[in-house]
Formats: sequence, structure tokens, C-alpha cells
Amino acid sequence: MEPATMARQQAAMRSHGLDALIAVSTDNVAYGAGYTVPSQALGMRHRQFAVLATADGDSAMLLTTNEVDEARQRSGITALTGYDEFTEDPMAVLAGMVRERGLERATIGVEFDVLPAARWKSLRQELPHARFVPAAPAFDEARMIKTPTEIAHLRKAAEIAMEGQLAAHRRFTAGMTEHEAYCLLADEVLARGAEKIVMIQIAAGNRSTLSNPTPGPTKFTAGEAVKIDVFVTSNGYLSDTGRTVTIERSTPRQRDTWAKMNDVMDLLRDAVRPDVTTGELWCLFVREFERRGLAPAIRFLGHGLGLGLHEEPYIAAHADTLLQPGMVFAIEPIAVDEGNGYHLEDILLVTEDGHENLTPKFPRELVACP
Repeated sequence: MEPATMARQQAAMRSHGLDALIAVSTDNVAYGAGYTVPSQALGMRHRQFAVLATADGDSAMLLTTNEVDEARQRSGITALTGYDEFTEDPMAVLAGMVRERGLERATIGVEFDVLPAARWKSLRQELPHARFVPAAPAFDEARMIKTPTEIAHLRKAAEIAMEGQLAAHRRFTAGMTEHEAYCLLADEVLARGAEKIVMIQIAAGNRSTLSNPTPGPTKFTAGEAVKIDVFVTSNGYLSDTGRTVTIERSTPRQRDTWAKMNDVMDLLRDAVRPDVTTGELWCLFVREFERRGLAPAIRFLGHGLGLGLHEEPYIAAHADTLLQPGMVFAIEPIAVDEGNGYHLEDILLVTEDGHENLTPKFPRELVACP
């Protein structure tokens, strides 16, 4: 396991009184292993994968035998235990890994929200004297602050999503369908090195107000708003950034609404620094939106970003987490006005003295395509 990742997990284990952590979800396995296991990403439920990390800095990985060779090439974990998915109980094998490290009576964090009930029952029977507790709080804490390697992957994903959109804007025309625009944008991000397209949202006209629209046969019409949101990966780490554009022309009302949203985004970016809480950012957002006659369209302003699309901490009314250097947020003030959905989303890295915008090239003005 990468030393910086192990250090983050060890700190979280100390904070939560754990002797070990067992990751079983796709993203937490990838977090420990340093890469996403291909067949786990496919959602093959009968295949079980896990990464065991201990408070004293040891790590090991459970995986099907067919995945061991790739793990040797891609993972920093050297203790790789393969099992036959057709004849062996993966929980019995995992329990053996725990016993080998003298942890059969330890306090172990397990992802109860992910591990199937039948396998949890088997693991508990194999390790009757261990104390199992929910692992989610520890993983959330560890992953809130990104390592230098994680930041590099997030910066690359953000750059691909940003540059792909800027290029695609120049090719959008009236009469083009949402799906045709999707294909153009997909080509642009793949050409720039996107590892995977998780989702691209493109929605025109009154569909631009939808939260998670799938591109379809709706055609672009001159003067209408088009919502764009792009999710691609670099080594498993996600982008989440987008803009609203118009086709051929925009109205004074559209430009005014967009300018107001950018004014608020400027204030929000300026406020992002280590001595501020997510609750303070939320209050600033709501106050400044309301001053300009706008209303939040969703119940949060932003969220952590990494191997997962929505990670802790959230910028919302229910949250009040102190910002720390190394946190990466997708910040998205979203508004609806006169049937147009306005989506404005940047990716920000919290630094020692403020922030770095990982999506800095988007123009401030409302873009009329092409």
C-alpha cells in the first residue's frame, strides 16, 4: 500500500479505536490497493475482494486467483491471497489472513453497508472472538484528505473534463440532438486520456432543469439553455464539473442570471480556506443567492470528490466540517429560472493558504455555442 494512504488509514484507526480495517467496496478496495480491480468494477457479486490494513502498518489483499497476476503488476500491496471463487469460501480465507496477523480478538472495522449478509455471517462465525464495528466513519475520515498521488489523479480528471467541454462547445449547433452532442463530448474526453466515461449529462431546453438527465433525442434549439455535467476518471479518480451554455444566442435575462451565479461563485471560491467550515460556506451561498433573487435548486452546495462521486465532507445545511489542506470539493451553485437550468460547477483543492481551482479555464461569461 502506498505509504501516504497507509498513514491516512492508520490515523483514522487511531481516531476510531480500531486495530484493523477491512475494505470490501469497490472504491475502498481501490483506495488501499492503488487501482480498481477490473472484475469488481463490473459488479460481479459472487466475486469477493478485500483489503486488510492494520494499525501497525501491515496490509494484505484478498482476491480471486484470476486477478492475482494483475494485482502483482499494479498494486503496492505485496501480500496477495487468491482464492478459488467456485470451491472456497472467501470469508474463511479472509479470516485466515486476520488470524495470521494475530488479530482474531481485535477490534476490526468492516463495511457493514456493503458486505453481503451471508458473507458477514460467515466472517463472524470464522472469527467469533473479534469485535466488529462499522468501518464507514474511519474510511470517510481517511479519504477526506487526499494524498499527493490522489490529487494528481484528480487534477488530471478535472483537466480532461474541462478541456473536453471547451472543445465540444465549439461544435454544438442548433438541430443537433443531445445524444449527438454526447458523442462529440465523449470523443473529446477520450482523446484527452479519459480512462473511463462514468456519465455525461447533456439536457436541452426545459430538460436542463432535471438533476440527472440522460442524453436523448431532444434537439438543440437556438436561444435555449443546455446543461452539461461530465464525470470521467483518471486511474479511478473522478471529475465532476460542468456548465450551462446556450445555442447560438442568449437573452439578457439568461446572461444576467448567469452573471449573478458567477458573482456568488467568486465569493465562494474566495472563502475556501483551512479556517472555514462547510457550514459557513453553505450559509454564505444561501445568503448571497437570496440577495440576488436566486434560490438553491438542490439541498447541498458541494461535496468531496475522489474515488467516489459524493464523498465526505458535504457543503450543506446539515454539515459543519472544518476545511483542511488536501480536501477536494466539487462546488455547484445550481439555479432554475424561467424554465432554464443553470449548472455551474468547479473542482477546488483546499491548500495551506486558500484554494486551487482545478477547472480554471471555463470562461466567466455565458457561452453561446458554437
